[in-house]
Amino acid sequence: MFFKPTEYRKQIKLGTRCMIPSAIKTLKNLKPKLSNAEMSWFTEHPQFRHIFHMKIETNHRVQGMWMLLLRTAGIEKLREVWFIVNGVPIRYGLREHGLISGLFCQNYPLGYKELGGTRFVDRHFKEGEPRRLEDVKKKLVNMGSHKDRLKMAVLFFLASVVCAQTKVGHKPNDVLEVFQRAVDDLEYCKSFPWGRFSYDYMLKEISHTMKHFGGVVKEKTLWPLPGFCVPLELLAFEAIPKLGIAFRETVVGAGRDCSRMCKSYFKRNGMTGVSLFVINKELGNTTVSLPVNCGRTRVGIK
Repeated sequence: MFFKPTEYRKQIKLGTRCMIPSAIKTLKNLKPKLSNAEMSWFTEHPQFRHIFHMKIETNHRVQGMWMLLLRTAGIEKLREVWFIVNGVPIRYGLREHGLISGLFCQNYPLGYKELGGTRFVDRHFKEGEPRRLEDVKKKLVNMGSHKDRLKMAVLFFLASVVCAQTKVGHKPNDVLEVFQRAVDDLEYCKSFPWGRFSYDYMLKEISHTMKHFGGVVKEKTLWPLPGFCVPLELLAFEAIPKLGIAFRETVVGAGRDCSRMCKSYFKRNGMTGVSLFVINKELGNTTVSLPVNCGRTRVGIK
């Protein structure tokens, strides 16, 4: 284990960069409005449609994730993460990430980093011009009904939701080159395994977090969490039935082919989130977890 039990009740502020509500609001408020064809590219996308199906939460509820991160186990495998909660192992792997999110997690296409092209970004960004998320958003908002607007909207969505960068505000990074190349071919954007890509990104961030803390939590720390963190955010509530019952509500009428994140939402409690203290209190000494599956039973861990 990376942390001793004495650290399990310590709190920090996790600052996620996965900006789903603001990204969707920006897309819906464009002037002129996105055409039906442009909007349906997102809402009928084989992967992204689940993000538009899920109930929009104004605030991320990250303390369940932090509860798991405090219980991260050190293992030899580098392709998955295990948490030990009250003696019970809980896995966060590609399977869990994909079932909760609905994003594709198959192998990358050969040479994927060189696929797509730069014609689109070269057309809209001058050489040396910054290509940060805020720059992409500004161009999207100001380009009107330009024939390239859908590609700019997709670039904005990828950079806001799938893998937002850690640095924002002062001297932020450009949006990922993979995104810049991918939007040159929107059909490629439909089939690319964004689940695997976002999962690999999250694994790197978890490893970074563990190394940063070095086994000791410094409270009141602000830790930025980039990437698509929703599956990890929901994992504790999907894997531990007691937490799911206490804090999540079933979405009535969710489709059978919906991902797990579409099928429930956080109960309203009059606050912006659920505190670590309340989660630990509800968790108690429970030793029950369930395996992840794509059927009608609760998602959990094998």
